[in-house]
Amino acid sequence: MALSNENQKEWLMIQISDTHLMNQDELEFVHMNPAETFYAVMEDIQQRYPDVDTIVHTGDLAQVAAPETYEHYLHFMEKLNIPHYQIPGNHDDAAIFPFHEGKNVANAVHFGKWTIILLNSAVKNKVYGFIEDEQLEQLDQLLTQYKDQHIIVTCHHHPFEMHSQWIDHHILKNTNHLTKVLEKHQNIKLVLFGHVHQDSWNQWNGIHFYSTPSTCVQFKPKSENFALDEEAPGYRVLHLKENGEFKTQIHRINHKNVKINSDISGY
Repeated sequence: MALSNENQKEWLMIQISDTHLMNQDELEFVHMNPAETFYAVMEDIQQRYPDVDTIVHTGDLAQVAAPETYEHYLHFMEKLNIPHYQIPGNHDDAAIFPFHEGKNVANAVHFGKWTIILLNSAVKNKVYGFIEDEQLEQLDQLLTQYKDQHIIVTCHHHPFEMHSQWIDHHILKNTNHLTKVLEKHQNIKLVLFGHVHQDSWNQWNGIHFYSTPSTCVQFKPKSENFALDEEAPGYRVLHLKENGEFKTQIHRINHKNVKINSDISGY
């Protein structure tokens, strides 16, 4: 699926993640209202980037994974008239999740010289991630098919350690299978993921790996045990050029209600 004008020379992509939306807007998640901060993030995006080409959600869309949660999200996003895509996280329900084209299918969407590949790393009833062989084979095929494109791969779980003992227990468990596919191809620019509720960067084999802040609560970096951070909700913006160059940055909203509750000791 092509997303933009063939004559366009630069594209603007937004990554949001870990919205943890409830089935009712007034409900809270770890003492923060995820609907309130999600709407604030989306308002910030629209004000800063009215010409955004696509928004990709990298998982944990729902905290209460009910049909009405997903329906409400899609209704809101469709009103924006911006192409949007989402992949599931460990808190989502694959049985009712609004996949682009099926839960165990590696999907590719295109705009100009760039292609985004959407992977499902969620495992039923588990917090950790795993990408099944079928999807990895499809990924390999897509990378070959679109060898002249600049590729962005997306999944929910972090492929490399965050040096945070508790969250690294819930890492992508078969990163070696993923990298075995990636190392065969020279056109991959980025891997984007969520799950860790913080901004991070890593580089492997010339590929940039980025996580993005949650649109609600943040996790404290390099913490041995579960801990929340006082950083505000945010999102990632990517400026993608026709020649494969890119720039990326994090924006955080001015949210007055960031409060850390020390009684919360588990995810």
